[in-house]
Amino acid sequence: MSFTHASRNELEERILAEILCDDSIFKIYHPKDFLRVETFHSLALKIVKTTKHDSRLEESGLESFLKLSYSNLPEEKIDNIDHLYSLMRNYRVNFAEISESLRKRFRHFWQKEDLKQNLAQLEELENLVSQYEGYLKKNHSIDFAGLLEEAINYTDPIYAYDYVIIDEYQDISPLEYLLIKKLREIHCFKLFCVGDDWQTIYQFAGSEISLILNFEKCWGETKVFKIERTYRFPEKLAELSGSFIMQNSAQLMKQIRGKRLDEDDQIVEINGPSERTDLDALYYFLLKLPVHAKIFLIGRYNFDIRKISHCEYLTFTKHEDKLQIIMRERPDLEIRFLSAHKSKGLQADYVFIINCRDTILGFPSQVEEDGLAGFVRELAILKLSSNKGTGGRFQFLSDFLWRKKINDSDFVFAEERRLFYVAMTRARRKVLFLTVKDKESPFILELRENSDLKTYYLD
Repeated sequence: MSFTHASRNELEERILAEILCDDSIFKIYHPKDFLRVETFHSLALKIVKTTKHDSRLEESGLESFLKLSYSNLPEEKIDNIDHLYSLMRNYRVNFAEISESLRKRFRHFWQKEDLKQNLAQLEELENLVSQYEGYLKKNHSIDFAGLLEEAINYTDPIYAYDYVIIDEYQDISPLEYLLIKKLREIHCFKLFCVGDDWQTIYQFAGSEISLILNFEKCWGETKVFKIERTYRFPEKLAELSGSFIMQNSAQLMKQIRGKRLDEDDQIVEINGPSERTDLDALYYFLLKLPVHAKIFLIGRYNFDIRKISHCEYLTFTKHEDKLQIIMRERPDLEIRFLSAHKSKGLQADYVFIINCRDTILGFPSQVEEDGLAGFVRELAILKLSSNKGTGGRFQFLSDFLWRKKINDSDFVFAEERRLFYVAMTRARRKVLFLTVKDKESPFILELRENSDLKTYYLD
């Protein structure tokens, strides 16, 4: 099991390569006789198709529907509506429950205006969702969340697996968890999950970190194998990044060891009086890199590319929907810009993290979740941690939420910290942070306390 088509294809290739090397197995069975590699949605679609033969998959979702139907709606508002609806589907919360909880939360007379504002937002969402669901019904369509919901209600044991492997388990959502849980209730297979809670960075897309932090409470008696040796990045970076990520109180303890590398200044900060100065320094660093080196320029957001787009020494061209970055004086270098999220799972020889600034759209991002979305998330976890409609499958979440409430300071920027960890550990040889004097990210100020970080102050 995997989460995307690309990772599914890669997983299938790797597994088949291992199996086909074993002649004794291959002479008796063809891999397709006993092996299926699926995404959660492809598996759910196959399950649903056994009972709803005429269902059509609607891949666009609510966001696309709103853009087509309400072209005057601001994109930011559409994003918020889509995010709220995704939260509700993922955590199985309905409008009546939200409305009731809002009235309880804002019950005092001085909170009347807050209640009115939230209920109006909820009413608008309900109206738009009603139109969207009507559109799906009219066209005999089902969206991705609907696929999972339908598959969870499926009871026919046609899919009776003996072994299930889930890759990148840290990205699992409550709905995906319930699907596997239901299949395991039908036929108790052996479950093997590979995941790293330090790289849980998709909360905005539905992943729930407590499902890996509380793995044994989710699945019962468990045997844990820790992979604490990596050859992807250097020992010094392993030590610094490990110490950095463990500042999050809700992370599993690990002692990661990296590869030994004889290279000076493996972790570098370039601190200048302005972004212009930093980009000039970037030019000289790029000039000195080895021939055919692979370089990532990583930003917190996709639009951070604007910070380097006016560099005179770089040219930007699109080729087959991919952005190519070429340095005129070093065309041999393979340079690529990525957002921190897009960089996950990839590696480069040298990584430059740009926009390490203490601003709203810096790194960490200080953009706050929509107020109603935060309320829905809390309500959802409270509901799931009770026995209402889930058979107590999420009861362990109540402890997680309680700890979050009483120790909230430990959770500030928790996911941003994991994202920063992912960004810096893309480097096989060296990571460099571009910072501006007096505007440094709090993460950079924290890293400066580690002697392995070398800071160059520019005039």
